[in-house]
Amino acid sequence: MTVAPRQLFSIALFAGNRGPALAAATGLLVLHALAEAAVPVLIGATIDRALLPADPGALGLWLGALIGVFLILTTSYQAASRLMVSVYGRGEQAVRQLVLSRILRPRLSAQVLSPGEALIHATSDTSRVAGIAWSIAQQCATLAGLAGAALAMLVISPTATLVVFASAITMMVVMHAVSRPLERRGLAEQAAATEAGAVAADFMSGYRVLVGMGARGEAVRRYVAASDRSRIAASAAGRSLAGYEAVSAMLAALTTSGLAALAAWFALEGQISVGELITVLGLAQFMSGSLAYAGSFPSNWAHKLASARRLAQVINADDLLAAPGSGETVARSHDVVLAFRAGAGDVEVRRGEMLGIQPADSAAARALSRFLGMRAPSERGMVSVRIDGAHRDQSDLDPVEYRRRVVALPHRHTIMSGTLREAVCGQEPSTDPQCGLVEIAALHDAIAELGGWDAQLGEAGRRLSGGQRQRIALARGLHSGAEILVLDEPTSAVDTITETQIALALARRDATTVVISSSPVLLAACDRVIELSAPESRFGHG
Repeated sequence: MTVAPRQLFSIALFAGNRGPALAAATGLLVLHALAEAAVPVLIGATIDRALLPADPGALGLWLGALIGVFLILTTSYQAASRLMVSVYGRGEQAVRQLVLSRILRPRLSAQVLSPGEALIHATSDTSRVAGIAWSIAQQCATLAGLAGAALAMLVISPTATLVVFASAITMMVVMHAVSRPLERRGLAEQAAATEAGAVAADFMSGYRVLVGMGARGEAVRRYVAASDRSRIAASAAGRSLAGYEAVSAMLAALTTSGLAALAAWFALEGQISVGELITVLGLAQFMSGSLAYAGSFPSNWAHKLASARRLAQVINADDLLAAPGSGETVARSHDVVLAFRAGAGDVEVRRGEMLGIQPADSAAARALSRFLGMRAPSERGMVSVRIDGAHRDQSDLDPVEYRRRVVALPHRHTIMSGTLREAVCGQEPSTDPQCGLVEIAALHDAIAELGGWDAQLGEAGRRLSGGQRQRIALARGLHSGAEILVLDEPTSAVDTITETQIALALARRDATTVVISSSPVLLAACDRVIELSAPESRFGHG
């Protein structure tokens, strides 16, 4: 799936049938801008046709017209704002869901993102892209207001109208030239901010380890360096934006001053009335703000385009895992449910057994866990699993289908913020974890210590110790109900007594389990143990 930046803008604007709401909101903002431009016109008409002639009836009529315009101003803006909040919020959610679905795609992304980078993409970049809805609505309203003010001036003075159009065109050309560096500096700012966010996220996730290693000072130094780079990039982008806005404001002020001087000269010459002079001055003030905002159009689009390009890179990244192959079956014994290549030979896992794999080192253990969990690309013939009575190669299977049968828990298990029940059972708030699951994972003391199944675990499980985190991960794997459970050093952070309880409970479990571990306690409880020597430690290579 290839997505261009313009398609992301289209999703933000129109996905979910939001087009009519956006059109209605834009129309209401246009009405608000025209009503705002009509205020100085009505004030000038009130002076010329009611105050100077001293006509009470006409005064009441024109004041009533002014009140009506102010009512339109209020109601149209409120209604437009309510619609725009809905359009923007749903557009942002649609873009965010697309980005997250690609980051978390079943076949995984070949582009490696740190948690901090993923967070910036899913928040700051998606917010900017979705902000195109506000840009379109407000920019259309600004142009409509300028057009309405110019038409009003055309009735009063064609010369003033020509000045307005010439000024607007000149401003747009100048500001387009000035805005060219903004996109480049905006990209640099976002990249630096992403790096700083990634360093901060990594720092917080590994805080306990860093403190234990005495490396907190080095982590702080790295974050300060990344933060300084982000600050420098943000300052450079801010200076560019400030200079851009200064040029825009200066051009708008020059245009307003010229219009005011021209209108004053026309009034002295008797070419326009006092009321028309007031109208021209009021329109000039109104147009000053509109022209300044119109000058910011290019920079506004530049920042949004930069974010859209960044998101498009994430979305269009290649899949890490290849597409399914032919689907041919593999010849295996009927009691073998999983087979994989390790070193020079194949390892066959029989139905219902607890197989121990003793790796040469931790790197080999992590690699084997990734391949069996289909979290890394593999060559054809490396892994096969029995489905519906026949063995199928892993490369021929859909990742979702494979992972439904084979759950291979990573050694470092991520726990989201929430309750203990949610950490074990997922998004099934009414589900009660089975008693057998609690016994196997030795969770009794953790449940009591934390305060029950509905106890909050803190942000990313901050309340948990390393041993509790491992036992909760084991409980979640058991709760999945997978046909084959692969465990990667599941008890490295628990005490010996608890490890013995878990090992014995796993051995009594009537299910297929593969334990990748160097623990003598766990390996002693296995039905068979296969030792991967150093030359065979690289999974998939003989």
